[in-house]
Amino acid sequence: MTNHSRVSLSASAVALLLVAAAPHAMASGFQLREQGASGQGLSYAGVSAGSTDIGGMFYNPAVLTRFEGNQVQLGFTNILPSTKFSNGAASRAGIPAASPFSAISGPAATGNAALSAVTPNVYAMWSLGPNLKAGFSVNVPYGLTTQYDDNWIGRYHALRSHLETLDITPTVAYRFNDMWSGGVSFVARRAKAELSQAVDFGYEAYMGVAQLAPAGITNTNPLTGGPVVYPGAADGKVSVTGDSWAYGFKAGLLFEPTKTLSVGLGYQSAITEKIKGDATFAIPSTVPMGLAALYQINPGAAKKPYLDGLAAAFAAGTANGPVTAELNLPAVITLGLNVQVSPTVTLSAEVERTQWSKFQELRLKFSNPATQADNITPENWKDSTFASVGATLRPGDGWTWRVGLAMDTAPVDDTYRTPRIPDADRTWISAGTGYQFSKAFTLDFGYTHIIAKDSTVNLKGGTNPLSSDYIKGNLSGTFKNAIDIWALQARWSF
Repeated sequence: MTNHSRVSLSASAVALLLVAAAPHAMASGFQLREQGASGQGLSYAGVSAGSTDIGGMFYNPAVLTRFEGNQVQLGFTNILPSTKFSNGAASRAGIPAASPFSAISGPAATGNAALSAVTPNVYAMWSLGPNLKAGFSVNVPYGLTTQYDDNWIGRYHALRSHLETLDITPTVAYRFNDMWSGGVSFVARRAKAELSQAVDFGYEAYMGVAQLAPAGITNTNPLTGGPVVYPGAADGKVSVTGDSWAYGFKAGLLFEPTKTLSVGLGYQSAITEKIKGDATFAIPSTVPMGLAALYQINPGAAKKPYLDGLAAAFAAGTANGPVTAELNLPAVITLGLNVQVSPTVTLSAEVERTQWSKFQELRLKFSNPATQADNITPENWKDSTFASVGATLRPGDGWTWRVGLAMDTAPVDDTYRTPRIPDADRTWISAGTGYQFSKAFTLDFGYTHIIAKDSTVNLKGGTNPLSSDYIKGNLSGTFKNAIDIWALQARWSF
């Protein structure tokens, strides 16, 4: 067997692992801004300046100085996304369009591939003095689940993509004088990931045998005249699961020049999750059957070493084992404004910049670097901007009413978008209400409908058999996206 043949099969399997572990599989804008029902009703306008409640500490720890006494707040958010694929077309790279093996079979449209999720949020605040506040929060800052049928047309690009994170965050805030406050938080973040995709083992074997043709190895069945191993005949699966802990911080300032105006600036540090996990291959029975058939139609001692090499290269390239990858979660900067224009009406605004440009590549490392070198995939994400405006009405009868509108830009463009997270620019329309039952207890509800632009996928397998995209092939199509979100929370003061 030639060295090139060995390297090609091994590198193809390595590249497939890389794709399966890629954070863009989870990504979107996979940031979860949804961190409280009162903020949800405002499209999170002004939260960095304390427009709502102690939940603003998620965006700016300094806002705790706006609140008195001790408080506990419990809530959850129900996120109901819809992502439907249509007008799909898929083909194998390196095979002429006229070949019967060029087109990738499978449904060219899907139902909803995005799964719903319920995320919790917990906040607590203690007044340690007239100017000193301590806080604690538990949040889910990033997350995503998409799942496609095993036979869909884009199965070599994505099947299941799941990310869940959990932040545990102690906070301290201090009022320096009547106008200025500051706050800091320590963030401990847990991340868990699960990713999978189909693998066209038939195509890998088809290419491997073709490379052995100069040695006299044939792939032609003498009875049918067709190939013994061929693309689409032996679909398998590769899955990667992993987890990690990582740490960061938040810091913020709050400026209140008058009793009716507040401006808040918050910063959340970038955090790099060094995920450790395992890669597992599911190999169909047609793979050993196909290899056995190749031995039968290529008898003789002279040919056996080449076929043995082909089998060994496949076994090495699909061996289960540990993998590590870095998931670069971005820094976030928020600026909020609240203006009380009358005793009952407050207007709010928020601008948030998420530094997704930190995510330029994914580097995957294997446990045996002597045989599997680092594999790098370019991502080329860009910074994204979220901007919102909102209004709060407090008529004085125990009720609070909120409305909000926001624009949210996606960090990925048409060139790099994948079916794992078919993100697109979004428009938020929000409304919410709250009722104070007593001085000690308040209940809030918020709802948002998100209108997302259609997003296109136009992925190319390229011409390099050693690249991570080649075996996946070409995929094009359109995603129609929409999201509904509702949130509920209860707050106790004591």
